[in-house]
Amino acid sequence: MNLRKKIAVIGLGSTGSMALWQLSRTPGVDAIGIEQFGIGHGYGAYTGESRLFRTAYHEGATYVPLLQRSKELWTELGALSGRILLHNFGVLSTGREQEPAFQRLIESVQQYDLPHERLNAEQMRTRYPAMDFQDDEAGVLDLQGGALRPESSVLSAIELATRNGAQVYEHHKILGITHNHDQVVIHSPEGDLEVDKVIVTCGAWSNELVPEIAELIEVRRLLLTWFQPENLADFQPKRMPCFIRDRDDFHIFGAPCVDGYSVKIAGLDLWGVPVDPHIEDEDPRVNRDAVSEFGRKVHELFPGVRPEPNRYSVHYDTYTASKAPIIDAVGNVVVLTGGSGHGFKLAPAYGELAVKLATQAANPLYSEEFSIAKHTPIHATMMG
Repeated sequence: MNLRKKIAVIGLGSTGSMALWQLSRTPGVDAIGIEQFGIGHGYGAYTGESRLFRTAYHEGATYVPLLQRSKELWTELGALSGRILLHNFGVLSTGREQEPAFQRLIESVQQYDLPHERLNAEQMRTRYPAMDFQDDEAGVLDLQGGALRPESSVLSAIELATRNGAQVYEHHKILGITHNHDQVVIHSPEGDLEVDKVIVTCGAWSNELVPEIAELIEVRRLLLTWFQPENLADFQPKRMPCFIRDRDDFHIFGAPCVDGYSVKIAGLDLWGVPVDPHIEDEDPRVNRDAVSEFGRKVHELFPGVRPEPNRYSVHYDTYTASKAPIIDAVGNVVVLTGGSGHGFKLAPAYGELAVKLATQAANPLYSEEFSIAKHTPIHATMMG
């Protein structure tokens, strides 16, 4: 009797690549990865040169153990792949002390005794002359934070999974999944595949395969923007960390210069929702005036850069009402989605949680707030 389990991961982007890597080294499991586009394609939420990693977390201290686990896995993935995936530049988060997000940031630092520095406006002006700081702004420098290389990270996880024996199918569009007694049937133009469990990690396409979550997520268009510095030396990693800045409801984040000529400074869900139901066919152009206005606001906080973005890229992520992810099982299907603009740094730990659910193994880092039952329809919440 064959006791091995066949488990397939559909969607090999941020979390799917990590889930496949974890699955490939799980005893008694035959791991299968399925991607509708080519490996490393540009339609996912993860592309764009860099993503922040931070442990001082304004989203709430409950995420810190998951972030610490993710850092362990990022370090391991880098060592196994022979690539530098996490650059320890540090992350500076700024805001006003009395604001809720800044208070949650401080709570996360204090509760877990995270290595950090507290800075006032004058100290930040001295250290970071390319930025503007108002007198009532404060900062926390997360000494464990930095920048991730997302494209290299996804590729590394898939390479390691295949090295461990996982089967990977690219350019495989999945038409649907159905249950057949204790099995799951995956339908595609190339034929049907029967497996024991499925992990759905296909981001903006998730509700096509798991309709139970359709009202709980919204796909939003994200724009990453790069600016040219007046003095490139002020934006080198030795003189500038990664950063998150909040001022008067304007939220931006970015990384120091890693491409030799520009600095990434971007906003998040400011750009609406996609028009085309097929994200891969969406028009990547955005309103020029809106981009220029965004650049002018950036210039107020970063007078050391030219106010007009010199390039941009468009991405799509899934959001939930609470901005907590959905990681839950529907029968023999595990769904992982709803990164809500802050999921990539957590991708290895999220992928591990999904694998534990699929293999019915306990994980103390799982939170009930990730379950489908704890989520509310996003549009009803927004209207309310």
